Formats: sequence, C-alpha cells, structure tokens
Amino acid sequence: MSRRTRLLLLLLLVVVVNLGPLGSWWTQERLDRDGVSERVAASTDGMPDGQVVVALPPEVTEAVAPDDADGTEDQPDDRAGLLARTATLEPAAYDEAAATGEVEVTWLEDDPATYRVEGEQGGTGLATLLVVNAGVLLLVAVVLLLRGRTRPELRMVATADVRRVPPGPLLERVEGNDYVVRGDVESLTEDELVLAVADRRVRVLLDGHANPASYQHSVEVRGTMIG
Repeated sequence: MSRRTRLLLLLLLVVVVNLGPLGSWWTQERLDRDGVSERVAASTDGMPDGQVVVALPPEVTEAVAPDDADGTEDQPDDRAGLLARTATLEPAAYDEAAATGEVEVTWLEDDPATYRVEGEQGGTGLATLLVVNAGVLLLVAVVLLLRGRTRPELRMVATADVRRVPPGPLLERVEGNDYVVRGDVESLTEDELVLAVADRRVRVLLDGHANPASYQHSVEVRGTMIG
C-alpha cells in the first residue's frame, strides 16, 4: 500500500470516527445557543429507578409524530395528544423529576424534531469527542510503531539502470552482497529512490544509473547492499 493511500485511509478513518460525535456536539451547541426550553410533565410511576415517562411539548410532538399531536373531542385543549417517551436521567435530574413531577425539554424553533430532555444520560459532548480522537491518534501511533519495527529500511547502491516491471515485491540475493529488488516507488529524487518491498523499505542510491520510473511505479533494480 502506497504512502498516499495510507494517508487517505487515515483521513477517511478520522472523518468516519468523528462524524457521529461531531454531529451530536454540534446539535448540543445549537440547542444551547438557540434552543427553547419548557418544563413538561414527567412520571416515575411504574418505571425502573432512573427512568421517567416524559410528555414532550406540542411543538416537538407535531414534528416527531404529527399523528400523535392531533387532538380529539375528549382532549380539546391545545396540549392534547402529547407524545410520551421514556428517558433515563442522571441521578440528580431523576431526583428532581421524582420530586417535582417535571423535567425540562429544549428544542429548536426552526427544527422542533431536534430536542433533548435535560439531564438525560448518554449525551455526547466535547470531552467524548476528544477521547475518541485520542483513541484514533493512539491507534495510529501503535500502527506506526509496529510498522517501524517490521519494515526496517535497507540501503543499496544500484549497479544497473532501474527497470519498470509488473507489480510484485522481491528481495533476492544474487551473489555476495548483490541483490535484485522489486517494489513500488514511495519517494524519489534525482540521486535516489525509496522502494516499498513487502514489509521493508529499500533506499536505492542510483549512482548515476537511469531511472525511468515515477512515484508509485513498480520497478526492479540490481545493486550492492550496503546496510
């Protein structure tokens, strides 16, 4: 796998890992900044410890479940047909809900389906985002460390021109310190190139020999191994 491909995969991994936490964090930021809050009924009757049944505000009910927001003849007031949902609260929030029979719900006026029950467990904040990214960085560090141990760099001086060949790694001793090496070009300058050969990197000093290849090309070169 080329260095560019590895970098793209790493970038993709970071993006995928952060999509969920970033989306949740941004939602919480919007609710903190633009949210409308209202205290609503919350019942603990028949519920396990820590859980309450919350009657969501009419605006949220209409956005989340319009059919449940329609009143009936037996429920004529404008708060008829409120949608009830179960919420697991933090201990302090649960104690308050049990004592008052109410919880606070915050929603966005321009998007009432985006809401939260204050004190509900399971929120994703900045701290969680930082922990997730720390985990990704730790994983990358471990991969790089293992890669450094399993792919020692060798050095050789070319004794013939570099040739383009089909893909396929090869590190074969011909005689003494003479080797034939095949691999993909990871980097190159006028005087040298670095080849990825399976789990090794081989730095080839061209010593004046021609190199028709470019980045990521598969090549073969014969030379003397010097380290």
